[in-house]
Amino acid sequence: MNVYCKGVFKEMDLAINSIIKLIDTLNEGDLNIRPTEGKWSIGELLSHISVLCKADFLIGAGASEEEMDHFYEEAEPEANRKAIANALIYNYSYLKKGIGRLMEEELLQETTSFFGVVHSRYEWLLDTQAHLFHHRGQLHSMIVHILKLEPNVQLFE
Repeated sequence: MNVYCKGVFKEMDLAINSIIKLIDTLNEGDLNIRPTEGKWSIGELLSHISVLCKADFLIGAGASEEEMDHFYEEAEPEANRKAIANALIYNYSYLKKGIGRLMEEELLQETTSFFGVVHSRYEWLLDTQAHLFHHRGQLHSMIVHILKLEPNVQLFE
């Protein structure tokens, strides 16, 4: 694996592990809490987080909108903490294996998403990292400000 990808995955490993620890601070009833009307509940946010690594990889690989709709229908985990954590681990592993097998030329190859964004595969990986960190921050904020819990989970090294 490319040295730059290794560095990205080192940071993403921390993010995945911290998300799992954040999930562990919740109880099943917390998943139904919707802090803002019309926005995701904690469980819906976690479901999204759990599939985003594979979803972003597929988008970067040129998946169509129809293919992504099908992926989301099939990939969404059951609304419980264990299923969400398992989906997160599985989909992150899929991303790591997929990126890990790409040669440098393939990482630099640009693809166009079904919504018109053009990035190299490496740039898609960076977007995935940012996407994951963004939603982890939302989850942490929900736990602290809505549930009034201090999760004591390390978010950065």
